[in-house]
Amino acid sequence: MIKLRTFVSLFLCILVMIAGCTGGKPNADGQRQSKSASPRIGMMPKLMGISFFDAAGRGAKEAAQELGVELLYDGPTVDSAEEQAEMLNTWVAQGLDVIAVAPNDPDSIATTLVDAKTAGVSVLTWDTDANPESSERSLFVNQAPAEEIANSLVDVMVDVAGQDGKLRGKFVIVSGITTAANQNTWMGIMTLRLEKEHPGCELLETMYPGEDQRQSQAQIANLLAAHSDLKGIWAITSVALPAAAKAIRDVRRADAVALTGLSLPSLLREYVKDGTVKKFVLFDVEDLGYLTVQVAKRLSEGPIVPGTYDMGRLKGIKVTQDEVILGSPLIFDKNNIDDYQF
Repeated sequence: MIKLRTFVSLFLCILVMIAGCTGGKPNADGQRQSKSASPRIGMMPKLMGISFFDAAGRGAKEAAQELGVELLYDGPTVDSAEEQAEMLNTWVAQGLDVIAVAPNDPDSIATTLVDAKTAGVSVLTWDTDANPESSERSLFVNQAPAEEIANSLVDVMVDVAGQDGKLRGKFVIVSGITTAANQNTWMGIMTLRLEKEHPGCELLETMYPGEDQRQSQAQIANLLAAHSDLKGIWAITSVALPAAAKAIRDVRRADAVALTGLSLPSLLREYVKDGTVKKFVLFDVEDLGYLTVQVAKRLSEGPIVPGTYDMGRLKGIKVTQDEVILGSPLIFDKNNIDDYQF
């Protein structure tokens, strides 16, 4: 009986090893050559269960259906770099041809991505980047140039809260987690511009409530209670902006505290229509998911040369040596918010 169990265990191990090799051998660029014309693509958000990444997932699945590729869209249920790494290692062992990840931490994920590339998997990032050098990822699918997003956030705040084109008084930025590379980049650009052009703008300590609606709303409510003279809030995550809008509306301070940031039209519609939020910034999130799968499919076939490409229904997409850029950010207000359903 023991010998039989040993034989069965050995047989199962061999099957797992064979399954792990079905992705093919690495080519000269270290990429796995798929044995099928239909590559297996794994696309991972920062976390599952929030509207932003649900919308990106819809776009990703649309592209996968058009291209006839197998797509696994999954991620952790909390914003955890450790859980992302564990799931990515599993995907590599399962023989996926391409993995696209929105890292929760740009540095800690780097080793995992290098290991995946060494195993012959094509690796890219989307929404937020990993460390380009240490991760050795091929491309970053970027929603818009970081400078354009950061400048749009400042411009909107000046438009709704400026005095003679200047920001004066107390303002605060509400981010997500401290390791989010995209948000940190935007904040860095914003801060430098505010120091240079708006010396009267006093930035309070940045808040990091995580991607948690209740925690965000509670912390922002405490902030409003502590600073009766607060002039404005930049809430730069899809969760933080509606949470801030709810907190401001609850204490009836929409006329005193200007609010803008980044979120989805579907989450901000009621706050735009009642005047709590005059304008906010984003991009087409479904298009971002769609573009990521389009790029992943092309990357499975080999390196993408810099240039301008049509990718499915998206036309004129710019590809640099390092990035694929969806386009410029969008500004939403009461005049156009009903034009967008994501």
